[in-house]
Amino acid sequence: MARRTTRSNIRVDGAEEIIRQIKRANAEITKEIRDLISQAAEIVFREADSRVPIGETGKTRFSLEINIGTSKKGNFYANVTVGARRGDVSASAPFYVTFYEYGSSHQPPRPFMRPSMDKSRAKVRKLLIEGVKAVVERVGV
Repeated sequence: MARRTTRSNIRVDGAEEIIRQIKRANAEITKEIRDLISQAAEIVFREADSRVPIGETGKTRFSLEINIGTSKKGNFYANVTVGARRGDVSASAPFYVTFYEYGSSHQPPRPFMRPSMDKSRAKVRKLLIEGVKAVVERVGV
């Protein structure tokens, strides 16, 4: 039996304006989500800064950093890191901070990063949930 098809054309007046509004809303949402992630990282950073073991020089506190960026897949991320980075041999980024967190054969662990994350988790979750809700309501998505 032969198959019958029907084709309809639909014309939408103002489609260009709708597309512009969607693109503008996307840009606003993207910026605000990135700002929320940055604020969440700042919460963890402040908590870690208050817990980091401080030696005689105080270099461990100064080696805390927040890195915010976009992954290859286009997702936003924020890392709170401490200590020397690969290839960094400067005196301002001590390599031994890892030993504080995990311990060594001569030193018991004195974790501060994991407890900082654990303590900040509820605040970060609340910030992100409320922030995303506010963005969605304001933009009207």
